[in-house]
Amino acid sequence: MKRNLNWKKVWKYSVIFWGVIFVVSLIPIILLSTYNFPCADDLGYSIYTRHAWVDTHNLFSVLGAAGRKVAESYQIWQGTWASIFLMALQPGIFGDGTYWIGTLMLLAALIFSVYYFMKVFWGKWLGSSKTQRFIVTFLFLFFGIQFLIDKTQGLFWYNGACHYIFPWSALLALAGIVVSMTVDSRHGKRKSIIGILLAIYIGGGNLVTGLECGIWLALGILLTVLCHKKKLMGQVLKIAVFWGISFGLNVAAPGNWVRQEEFSYRPGLIRSVLQSFYYCLDYVLGQWTDWKIILFVILIAPFAIHAVQEYKGNFSFRFPVLVPLWSYCVLASMFTESIYAGGGPGAGRIYNVIFLTYLILIMLNLVYLYGWYWKKYGSGKKVEEKDIRLWHIASAAGAVFCFLIVAGVTPDAFTSVSAAKSLLNGEAQAYRAQEQERVAILEDASIENAELKEFQNKPYLLFYEDIEADTNNWKNVRMSSYYRKNSVILIESETE
Repeated sequence: MKRNLNWKKVWKYSVIFWGVIFVVSLIPIILLSTYNFPCADDLGYSIYTRHAWVDTHNLFSVLGAAGRKVAESYQIWQGTWASIFLMALQPGIFGDGTYWIGTLMLLAALIFSVYYFMKVFWGKWLGSSKTQRFIVTFLFLFFGIQFLIDKTQGLFWYNGACHYIFPWSALLALAGIVVSMTVDSRHGKRKSIIGILLAIYIGGGNLVTGLECGIWLALGILLTVLCHKKKLMGQVLKIAVFWGISFGLNVAAPGNWVRQEEFSYRPGLIRSVLQSFYYCLDYVLGQWTDWKIILFVILIAPFAIHAVQEYKGNFSFRFPVLVPLWSYCVLASMFTESIYAGGGPGAGRIYNVIFLTYLILIMLNLVYLYGWYWKKYGSGKKVEEKDIRLWHIASAAGAVFCFLIVAGVTPDAFTSVSAAKSLLNGEAQAYRAQEQERVAILEDASIENAELKEFQNKPYLLFYEDIEADTNNWKNVRMSSYYRKNSVILIESETE
C-alpha cells in the first residue's frame, strides 16, 4: 500500500513540477510580445483591412476587406486562401498596441491542439493516467516552444507564424479527432463536422502541412480498410474528400504560377523528391538531433514504456522497421513543396512545423517500437514501476541541470530565456520606443514622405525585417501603402 502511495505521489509532484515550469516559461514570452509590432508582410497582407478599420471601425467591412485580399492574392500571388484571410486580419490593424495578441493566439493554438491530441492518444488510446498524460503534454509543449528552429517566425512574426503554426495545430487536432473516432464511437457526427472544417482549413493553408494532412488521411483510410472498419473508413474518407477539394483549390490558383516565376531554379518533381530525402537527413538528423532531442527521448521514454506495459487494447505493433521508415518519409515530404516551388529547403517558419512534427514522430515511434518489443518478449522483460519512477526522477534532474548550463552560456537557445534577457537589459523597451517614434511620423497626415531612423536596438526574438534606404523596395512600398504615404525611406545610422 505504501509503495502504491509513493508511486502516485511521484507522478503528482512531477505534474506540478513540469506544469509550473511550463507556465512560468510562458510569462516572459507573453510579456516580450507586448513590445512587438507588425513589419514586412504583416503590412502588405493587411493594407485593405487596416484601411477598412481606420475608415469605418466596422468589423464587417474589415472581414470584407480580408476577403478582397484573398481574391486578389489567389489570382496574382498564391492560392493559400485560408492563411491569407488570417494574414489580412493580423491584430495590428486595430493599432500597434494590439499586435501582441497574435503571439497569444499562436500559443493558445499550440497548447490546445497538443493538449487534445495527448488526451486522445495517451489517455483514450493507450489508457495512461491523467497525471502521466499531463506530464507528457507539458514536456512536449516545453520542448516545442523553447526550441523552435526559428523562434521569431514561430511566435513573434504573425504573418509567417499564422501561415504555419495555425495549420499545424489544426492538423494535430484533426489527428486527435481521427484517433478519437477509433476508440470512442460517441459524438461521431460532431467529430466528423469538426474534422471536415479543420480539413478544409488545412487544405487552404500552407502547402507543407496541407500535403502532410493528405498523407496522414491516406494512411488513415488504408488502415481502416485493412482493419475492416467500414463505418470509420467512411468518416475518414469524407474528411479526406473535403480536404482534397480545399487543397485542390489551393494548388490550382493562378497566382501560384505567377509566384513561381520569381524563382530562377526549380528542380522538377522527381529531383525535388530526391532532394527532400537529402535535406531531411541534413536538417532533421544532422543539425537538429542534438542534446535537446536526446533529452526529449530520455524524458518521454519512461512514459512510453509504462503506457505500453499497461496497454489493454489489441493493437499488434508488428512492423518495427516500417514505422520509422514511414516517419522519415513523412518528414522528408515536408521539404518537398519548398524545393519544388522555390529550389531550396525553405525558411525558418517551415522548419518550425517540421521540427514539431519530428517531436510528435519521436513520441509515436517510442511507443510503437517498445510496443513491438513488449509484444515479442512479453512480461519476462517488464520494467518495474519503481525503476520507471527512478528513471523519471533522474532524467528530470539531469534535464534541469542541462537547461541551466545551456541557458547560462547560450540564452538565445531558449525562447523564454531570450525573452527575459531582452526585457531585463532594456532592449525590448528601447525597440518599442523607437517604433513609437516611427508611428508618430507615419500617422502624421501632414507628412507625405516619411523618413524613418534605423533601429538602434534589435531584440533577437522581435526583430524580423526592416524597410531599406530605397523607396522602391517591396517592404517600403507596403509600409507606405499601409500608412497612406507617398513614400517611406530608412535613414541609416552612420557607422564609424
